[in-house]
Amino acid sequence: MPLTKKAMVLFDEQQYKKLEEYAKMRHASVGSVIRESVEAVISGKVDAEKRKQAAARLVSAEEEPVDWDEFEKTVAKGHGE
Repeated sequence: MPLTKKAMVLFDEQQYKKLEEYAKMRHASVGSVIRESVEAVISGKVDAEKRKQAAARLVSAEEEPVDWDEFEKTVAKGHGE
């Protein structure tokens, strides 16, 4: 579908830098990233309430505390040290 409508959106410097970096990582234009994001929101693919519920489940998960020395060893192994 041809692009025929125009909207002006202002970002602060930090937001726009992040947007540019994300677009570059995806080998896409900033405009296409914005259009995809808008489509995801208006089509219902992004549901803030579901994200909040998922975050609440993650935060409420009861985990045993991790021994810091063991954690560092695990991370070091992952980095080939």
